[in-house]
Amino acid sequence: MTTAQDWMRDLAFGLRLAVTGRRAWGRLVVTAVGVGLGVALLLAAASIPNVNSSRDARFDVRWGAGAVAGDAASVLVAATNTQFRNEQVLGLWVQNQRPDGPVAPGLRQNPRPGEVVVSPALQEILSGPDGALLQPRFPNVVGVIADEGLMAPNELFFYAGTDALSPQSSNVSGVVDHFGEAPGHSRTTFSTDEWLMLALGLAALLVPIVVYVAATTRLAETARQRRLSAMRLVGAGGEQIRRMAAGEALAGALLGVVLGWALFFLGRTFASGVTVVRTAVFDFDITPVWWLAVLVTVGIPAVAVVVTIGSLTQAIADPLDVTRRTVSRRRRLGWRLAPLGLGLLGLLAVIVGFDGADDLPLFVVSVVLVLVGIPVLLPWCVERAVGRLRGGSTAWQLAIGRLQLASGPAARSVSAIAVVVAGVIALQTLMATVEAERVGRNRTTPPEAVQSVSAEGRISGERPSDPAGIGRIEQEVRSLPGVDDVRAVTMAHVPGQGRATVRLLIADCAQIVRMLAVPDCRDGDAFVPPGQNSLQPGDRVELAESSYGGDFRASTPPPVWRVPESVRPAAMPIEFGDNLAMVLTPAAGVPAEAQYLQVYARLNPAAPNDLDERLRNIAAAHLADYRAWTTTPGDRSTASDAESALVAVRAALLAGALLTFALIGCSLFVSAAEQIQERRRPLAVLRAVGIPRRTLWWSQLLQNAVPMLVATALATVVGMLLGALTTVATNSGEGRIVFDLPGMLGLFAFAAAAVLVVTVLTLPTLGRASHPTGLRTE
Repeated sequence: MTTAQDWMRDLAFGLRLAVTGRRAWGRLVVTAVGVGLGVALLLAAASIPNVNSSRDARFDVRWGAGAVAGDAASVLVAATNTQFRNEQVLGLWVQNQRPDGPVAPGLRQNPRPGEVVVSPALQEILSGPDGALLQPRFPNVVGVIADEGLMAPNELFFYAGTDALSPQSSNVSGVVDHFGEAPGHSRTTFSTDEWLMLALGLAALLVPIVVYVAATTRLAETARQRRLSAMRLVGAGGEQIRRMAAGEALAGALLGVVLGWALFFLGRTFASGVTVVRTAVFDFDITPVWWLAVLVTVGIPAVAVVVTIGSLTQAIADPLDVTRRTVSRRRRLGWRLAPLGLGLLGLLAVIVGFDGADDLPLFVVSVVLVLVGIPVLLPWCVERAVGRLRGGSTAWQLAIGRLQLASGPAARSVSAIAVVVAGVIALQTLMATVEAERVGRNRTTPPEAVQSVSAEGRISGERPSDPAGIGRIEQEVRSLPGVDDVRAVTMAHVPGQGRATVRLLIADCAQIVRMLAVPDCRDGDAFVPPGQNSLQPGDRVELAESSYGGDFRASTPPPVWRVPESVRPAAMPIEFGDNLAMVLTPAAGVPAEAQYLQVYARLNPAAPNDLDERLRNIAAAHLADYRAWTTTPGDRSTASDAESALVAVRAALLAGALLTFALIGCSLFVSAAEQIQERRRPLAVLRAVGIPRRTLWWSQLLQNAVPMLVATALATVVGMLLGALTTVATNSGEGRIVFDLPGMLGLFAFAAAAVLVVTVLTLPTLGRASHPTGLRTE
């Protein structure tokens, strides 16, 4: 009966084996570094939920705890925003109702009317070379927002003091006694397809890390098996051998976990200065979810022990064959197909029963099984591929002979790269299909649906109560370089409630006669396009308030307007869009709170590139809430945004793949160097009998290249299959699947480069191992 003392004695003996001898310490350090890098990356991935929740919490705390604003509110808060160089700049108007009101997060005191407090990133722009173009919108900056008031260190955000807010306005969020405890309106809601795409991306980048860690724990496995086989031959039992192996594996794994935590904390200190695809995080947000941290800390040593014990089957059953270094028995295929087969069946089940987010767990498990099936199946594929190869040059025969003798270590060294290639190919297939679908939609869209009549600029905002203010805006826009004509009109918006969303144009008779070419006009008239029936005479409709921030809370009923009984047909001016339902005179009774200003500027080809920024400066000087932009004929801003998002996703994917490739390339180098050390006496014999050094170099290159070639072929097939099934599961591509061949060639180039770099780095080790002094025996 095995006692606890026996367990401790065998584990301690395994630990001594791991640290005994100069080469043992080298292997221990390499294993610990490999495991540590994997642990650090897994801990960083385990921090993603906390990063998102912390960002959302800081966003929510900007809004008031009071759900209803009234005269008793101590601070009024309203959302605002602007844009600069295609970057959104978000902000909040803050108005103190009494001196002891709560202070917004990140501030020492709320800004007074006319004052602005900006984020560090926005302050950097204002003080930079482009600051002069943005400065008119922030004329009186009095401070910088602290970290607790920002979602990210690179966020462009500001607080602006004002005295023009009203507690009854629907775009105002009232703060009764403190900030925070908002209802969580900042939470991002993903569609099911987006969740599946995100799950595929995370699996494609995290599963290779786990495979890499498992492969790292098996470094110098051949030497370990020979040691333990010798122990088995002198009388050690099978269970005793497993406990010794567990102790030896725990040494490197536990040291690696400690090193991984140290690397994680070290890397976290530099996180705030790094921006990836316009995204940055605070270092204090990078905190692993506690149960995921425990899972990584405990799970990695457990994986190391399980993998090590699982590799001892032959050493326990046939220790004499291991000691004699005979060719291992042929691997069986049956059980190796199980993970891949179960994963593919799971994906088919998701496709057949795809009806909601409930399929997400099954999808994640299926993708993980497919990716895990690659390193399980790869040793069999490498063994069968090299087993059929014969003849060739001396270097080829040396390389293939070595792989035929022991293909397991070579297959394990490239298994993580195979998983990366398969996962990235699947993601590339999904994104290429989505991109092809979007391009196809753009090609089938009529040009008149996306083209503007001419280059134009627009300003939209709350209508000034003083008509002279409209004239000043019109005059300032007209004075800008590149502006040919300016037209300022008053609009109103009828939201779609059982009808199409339409707009109303309010103008005096002088403007209407010029725009519509009608013979006469009297105040109170209303004009509709021929055949227009979206608004019927006498209908009572609700209008949208002119403010842009009314999405969070509706404290007042919407304005109501009755369509005039008498309307006259007239052709609508095309420059105001095809959703213009009616042109009205002021006496038609559209409520003032529903009216907003729209300024149209016709541009000439000589208009400067920064004209949109100048328009925003004019709007900011006269309007509290505004939007300003420029468009050109054929402008497809929506498509451009989609392309930018796709480029950002591809950049993030490429960065993750390159990082994983670099990490796994280190493992490949260490594995190749370790195999050379184990073969130093045969290499010395070959060199002593006259084999040229160049032949040995080519042999090493081929020995690295053949397993990589087999791994890449297997990964390509599995990746394309996984990408096709995921595309069907997400209903992308409308039945057509597109493969990203240039992206695949890029991955193959990375794999080839890894082989070349690893071979070059191992040449000094190969030269020392093949020196004649390696023939000495003591």
